[in-house]
Amino acid sequence: MDCYVVEQVQAARPTVLERLLESLTRAFVKHAEPSPHLDLDEMPDRLKRDLGFLDGREPRYDDNRLL
Repeated sequence: MDCYVVEQVQAARPTVLERLLESLTRAFVKHAEPSPHLDLDEMPDRLKRDLGFLDGREPRYDDNRLL
């Protein structure tokens, strides 16, 4: 024979101070996050090469294939 017990769990409501601290924390963390944009123009060539944007050769400025 099985016996089932139903327990009611009551969640504690956050106090006003806890809600205020949580909202302040969210505001500061939001401003502290780094920008998700990657600016390739400001990045040095050695870093572009390390990330795979350059293939190790000097860039071709007079490329006739584009014309």
